[in-house]
Amino acid sequence: MAALLAGAIWAGLVGWLLLRLLRQFRTHRNASLGPPPTSTEPLPPVAILVPARNEIGNIDTCLAGLTAQRGLTHELSIIVIDDGSQDGTAEAVGKIAQDDPRIRLIDAGDLQAHAEWLCFVDADVRATHDLLGTALAAALDQRIDMLSLNPLQEVGSFWERLIIPAGLLLIGCVQDLRPANQSGSNEIAVNGQVLLIRRGLYFAAGGHAAVRGEICEDKALAMRVKQAGWSYRMLGAEHLARTRMYTSLGTLWEGLAKNATEILGNGPNTVAAATAALVIGWAAVLMPVLTVLAAIHRPSAATLAGAALALLGSATIVGVQIGTARYFRISPLFGLLFPVAYSAVAALAWRSFALRRAGRVTWKGRTYAIERKASAGQP
Repeated sequence: MAALLAGAIWAGLVGWLLLRLLRQFRTHRNASLGPPPTSTEPLPPVAILVPARNEIGNIDTCLAGLTAQRGLTHELSIIVIDDGSQDGTAEAVGKIAQDDPRIRLIDAGDLQAHAEWLCFVDADVRATHDLLGTALAAALDQRIDMLSLNPLQEVGSFWERLIIPAGLLLIGCVQDLRPANQSGSNEIAVNGQVLLIRRGLYFAAGGHAAVRGEICEDKALAMRVKQAGWSYRMLGAEHLARTRMYTSLGTLWEGLAKNATEILGNGPNTVAAATAALVIGWAAVLMPVLTVLAAIHRPSAATLAGAALALLGSATIVGVQIGTARYFRISPLFGLLFPVAYSAVAALAWRSFALRRAGRVTWKGRTYAIERKASAGQP
């Protein structure tokens, strides 16, 4: 009877998690940018802003995609905001700007852009030619004041392929995207890699200067916008942009440890989610083994049913992991390493919680203090 109960509980838990993931997938699929606009209606002017700190490996490709944007009816301006780069980023931008007057290089400080819309794009984003026109048309059509876009997340190294898919699955199980795009809800989901916002609204909300004490400035800014009653949405844009956030274990560890607590809501939620992921990851291996051994030791209808349910639950987890690996265009073997992957994700989350408790994080050679009093709207 114990084997049957264990198998039933395990299968039920896995089924519940699967339903959550499927619901998230449907929500994300239904909240994605459509094809490029075919309308001849003129689009308002937009300025692209690219914050850059030590982005010598990304800035050329990023600017190549941004300067090739099409479908816009007004002259495009691109402002690269250099934040004390020491690797030649500013010099590289200066050379590119000599051949393209639309590009301007400024130091971090007061923002001077006069277009009706502002689009913040991380330097590691690779944009297709239709990204900006499609996003701007969607914002106008759906009356969105601030729009956050999800590019396709690319993974290259072993550790990226191991950890990032598992981390995104964990987020999918924990977050609920449905209220995030609903007005009046305190829930928020943000991807700061591409942000489109009305210029007047940006300054009315205080801009990034108002949230400079936050680790996830983009999340804090979006919350200020949403709580002030303006329209905010996060949409998928995997077919229009791609990005590779980290290129080594060191940058991955540093970057995810910096952001994990903010992404998962708060410290207790982060620890709970990470611990649950670790337990479930290894339980997917141990549950079938233990129930099958119980069925062999004491064969009966109950023990056999328990083993079958346990195997079904674990097979479902394996299927989800392999399907996720396929989505990321990596070997399905990474889907079989999920217990190790969730162990690494748990370590990152615990590290993030520890950094939060210590009141400081490090990113790209700088140490930032975490303000104890969060800005408006932060959990």
